[in-house]
Amino acid sequence: MMRCSVIFNGISTPQAQDEVRKNGGVNIKIAPASKQIFCDLSQLAVEKLRALGYIVNQIGGIKAGVSVPSIVSPPTPVAGMPTYTPEELSWATGLEDLRMVTTPPLYGEGFNIAIIGTGIRETHNRIKGSVIYSKNYTNDPMRDGLDHDTGICNIILVMAPLCGVLNLKVLDDKGNGTEEIVTMAIEDCIALWNKKPEIAPCVINLSLGGPDDGNPNNPLRLACRAAIDRGIWVFASAGNSGPAPYTITNPATERYVFAIGSASYEPFGVSYFSSRGPTIEGLTKPDGILFGENIVMASSASDSATIAKSGTSFATPFASGMGLLYREGALRQVHLRKELAGLPVVTVPAEVLYQAVPSVIIDEYLPMICVKPAEMPRGKDNDYGYGLPYGPIAYRVLTLGPSVAAELDISTMLQNIAPILGIGMLGMVMVPIVKEFK
Repeated sequence: MMRCSVIFNGISTPQAQDEVRKNGGVNIKIAPASKQIFCDLSQLAVEKLRALGYIVNQIGGIKAGVSVPSIVSPPTPVAGMPTYTPEELSWATGLEDLRMVTTPPLYGEGFNIAIIGTGIRETHNRIKGSVIYSKNYTNDPMRDGLDHDTGICNIILVMAPLCGVLNLKVLDDKGNGTEEIVTMAIEDCIALWNKKPEIAPCVINLSLGGPDDGNPNNPLRLACRAAIDRGIWVFASAGNSGPAPYTITNPATERYVFAIGSASYEPFGVSYFSSRGPTIEGLTKPDGILFGENIVMASSASDSATIAKSGTSFATPFASGMGLLYREGALRQVHLRKELAGLPVVTVPAEVLYQAVPSVIIDEYLPMICVKPAEMPRGKDNDYGYGLPYGPIAYRVLTLGPSVAAELDISTMLQNIAPILGIGMLGMVMVPIVKEFK
């Protein structure tokens, strides 16, 4: 027997479930949003279902993004000293400019993000009080045994200190899971819009991945597409298998999942370990890069512990935090337009309030707001994607309109990044504006 996904798009769930059962399927689980049935099948049962026109995939494994030593020099890793805090790196991306798109500034209030991965130490001083929902899909205790997603949660809360966090543990204490388990967690995120909309996430962070199998009907990719169709944005780590090409991990291989690579801070450039595209299907990936090296973050070792880590896993929460702030800003603009028009402000479902779907953000907006080193060609490539989203540029585009992008002197903007990405700025004492971290 093998664990499989049976795709039943085009027919009813009960009919598909009945046919799977009649043809030998056992231990059945339904993923209704992505039109899949997970079950155990014999090889003969697989052949029978395929003969009936079903697409049947064997379930693959998923792992947490393996942490990279804080300071590394290929080919030999060198253990290093902790260097940057998430607060410092958020300033380096110009996040504070982006916050000021609206008044009051954007801090993620009223918006939720699902962190699907190894679990979170919810009692950590930098996290306590932010987790609004938890669920364990594994056989291990509800904890962060790998010491992975606690740090990811810390970074997200630096970006969006007032957001609500859904802690969905799909990977065991060794960092292992399956496409099925991750899919079921995404299905639960979608279902929350109907069951508990007040805690439903508008963004999902997936700092995990599996091999790129080039299959558009991969179970996890189907789940991500279903979430995107529902209005939930999905951010996934590109992987730590660079600099070789064809190393982007699933589901970052999905076209409109935001695939995030890692950037070094000084000098500014793509991290040597950051996975590169293209995908097996020929898509140019990643979509962008954020800082992912030598970051001091919360550790699950204790309620006050910190640890220095590197990897695309830790670049991704910077991006998903930005995505969440965009969603908040869109809601503010909807309400502002109603106020200016003299119309009553009503609650707008989060899944319909965004002004641009991920396809527009990736294909049209990222090229306008991202930067690369001056020697790199403009446009999207398989190392940098479009580059690093930079707050001051995003602020001008969002406040003055997309047409302003054509007027920006990107080469001058890149020169201006030099002092911003300098030790002087990073040596500043960062005073939290909204939430005190002890």
